Amino acid sequence: MTSDALSPFGDAPRDAAVERASDRSAASRASALALPWWLALAIATGARVVLLTAACLLIGAAAPALWGWSPTTVVSGSMQPRIVAGDVVVAMPVAADALDVGQVLLVDDPDRPGELRLHRLVDVTDDGLLRLRGDANATADSTLVAPDAVHGAGVLRVPAIGSAMLWSGGERALGIGVVSLAVLVLLALTRLEPRDEDDVVDPLALGRHRARPPVTGWGRARRVSGVVVGVVAGVAVLFLVVGSTHAAFAGSTASAATATTARFPCFDRTVPSPAHFAYLYADSASGPVRDSGPSRRDGTLVGGAQITSASCGSGENPYLRLDGATGQVTTAEQYLAPQVFSIETWFRTTTTTGGKLVGFGNARSSGSGQYDRHLYLTNSGQLVFGVYRTQHYTVTSPSSYTDGRWHQATVSMGPDGIVLYVDGVAVASSPQTQAEPITGYWRIGYDTLGGAWPSVPTTAHYEGDLDGTSVSDAALTASQVADRYAAGR
Repeated sequence: MTSDALSPFGDAPRDAAVERASDRSAASRASALALPWWLALAIATGARVVLLTAACLLIGAAAPALWGWSPTTVVSGSMQPRIVAGDVVVAMPVAADALDVGQVLLVDDPDRPGELRLHRLVDVTDDGLLRLRGDANATADSTLVAPDAVHGAGVLRVPAIGSAMLWSGGERALGIGVVSLAVLVLLALTRLEPRDEDDVVDPLALGRHRARPPVTGWGRARRVSGVVVGVVAGVAVLFLVVGSTHAAFAGSTASAATATTARFPCFDRTVPSPAHFAYLYADSASGPVRDSGPSRRDGTLVGGAQITSASCGSGENPYLRLDGATGQVTTAEQYLAPQVFSIETWFRTTTTTGGKLVGFGNARSSGSGQYDRHLYLTNSGQLVFGVYRTQHYTVTSPSSYTDGRWHQATVSMGPDGIVLYVDGVAVASSPQTQAEPITGYWRIGYDTLGGAWPSVPTTAHYEGDLDGTSVSDAALTASQVADRYAAGR
């Protein structure tokens, strides 16, 4: 036996397993060196830094929940520029007698049961109720809050760590999948660093190595599946702990506890009263369309419908964009269509194929068999509003509005008949006071158009932009319409 076959102690030969392990180590090194060693090392190091940073932020956002504090994800932009959507804010419990003007409070949303609101306390009324306001808002919230609805005062902001809630449109299952996949990819990148994975230090061999027992295919599969399950479970727990709130920090005060922030007019807009629903389209691009009125009748984006991500601070409000082929917004509630109501929407388009802006139909998302109370554009760009009551009653604007600029269209129907307004001015009217008594849904951007309706457009799908779409359960007066147009979008 040669000396090369002896261990350092001269008492045992090297067996074939060591030789096979050495061969595997060489193969591992060769695979790692498929990239330049410095590039592989840089990628692996970068992945570790990202994972470590994310872990620290997640721990900072979620750990306070262990002692009763409330982490919550901001999903709207009403706190810009100081707090943006995707940030996690941690609220600390605070006693009712310790509430002070200037504190940012996490409260039960008084207008949206089951949701939270994160606004700044600006006043306490004589009867002890709290008046809140957003930092980006010019006026205080219209609904007061009772002290027992307060979950806590904001004390910590963890930037961007809740962004996955926005990527997934608020759907936790999708968010968990996206984040888990990202973590697994980063873990895989950390393995790019060149190393001998088949060798381990042998403490009895003083500077020598011994072969690591080979890992079988089944063993490797169990190891990988364990990592995957662990990552998904960890991310799921974090998503459960770090919930979401529709509102952000909002409302500036003169208190020393705050600094003055910019005013963003798109969050100052009021909704008509009494609003059946009011969509300002200031939410995430793929999430539900939030009802800014008191009824909480959220809408659903369908097909090629998307809310733009424009910032109020950039000079362009967010708005709804429809592709003219499949895009629309539908409401969930079915009910008897009203005889007294108003429809209001801003629109901007250059289409030459018309389309329905807003209407009522007996189908929720497909083409309706019964439909009226609709406002649509003709191919020439004129606005038509019509109802059906044994026959068709319509009003038509004399001018065209497909010039690529924003216009406001408003229709009121009540005891005084139908009036069509464009940009705050009445342009057409009818004495008709009744419409078809049908049960159905409000539709935005699409529904059936055909039959004896005048100037039926090429397509019922509207291609263009909409903003400030609302239906109110009252007939707006001419002065109310003019005031709402003057307030802008």
